[in-house]
Amino acid sequence: MATAGTIHGLTAGSDNPRPVYEMVPIDTGASRAEAAALAQETALRLGAQQLDHPTSHLVDLIWSQADMLGLYEDGILAGCLVVPPDPDVLHWGAEGRAPGLLVSVVPPVPGGDTQEGRLLTLWLADRAARSGLEWIRWEIPAPADASSEANTSLMNTMHDLGWENLPPVRRPNGERVTRLRLRAEARDAPAVAISAPEAALRMLTVTGR
Repeated sequence: MATAGTIHGLTAGSDNPRPVYEMVPIDTGASRAEAAALAQETALRLGAQQLDHPTSHLVDLIWSQADMLGLYEDGILAGCLVVPPDPDVLHWGAEGRAPGLLVSVVPPVPGGDTQEGRLLTLWLADRAARSGLEWIRWEIPAPADASSEANTSLMNTMHDLGWENLPPVRRPNGERVTRLRLRAEARDAPAVAISAPEAALRMLTVTGR
């Protein structure tokens, strides 16, 4: 699990400081448009580092009926994750058999501030553990040259946040993807730094079963 770095997420000035961050369902047209814009902006930032990270699959999921959660910092969308309906992990082979949850996440940008990505990762791992799951799974487009300096920097950023990458495979539609997985682990820090309504907690509990 990712433990490096300091997690800042509380508003000071009271005996019972409230979390600056909030994890809430994204369930309106306006909030989905905001999430799609975040995904596309992130793709542009990755492209500026010679990282080809297509967003079409993620944006399609955002505009589908998939469940979504947004990580908001003081009311501003800082990160989001999508839980695809009826996820298919047969192409994961043996690595897809343990109880887990498949998600799509707007990726971190190497060299940028990873605070939100770290918090989202810790929160996901904690919620999965408390829901009786073993893994969080994520697929990203597999690069043509995985050994390039740019792609290595992206994988290093993922590793720093706690994600483990597995060899690329092909989805049933033929798309080649890199599999990422995050071990579920209960932690108190996310609950302190991030508030979440029951609707957000139920979403992962129900979908992950």
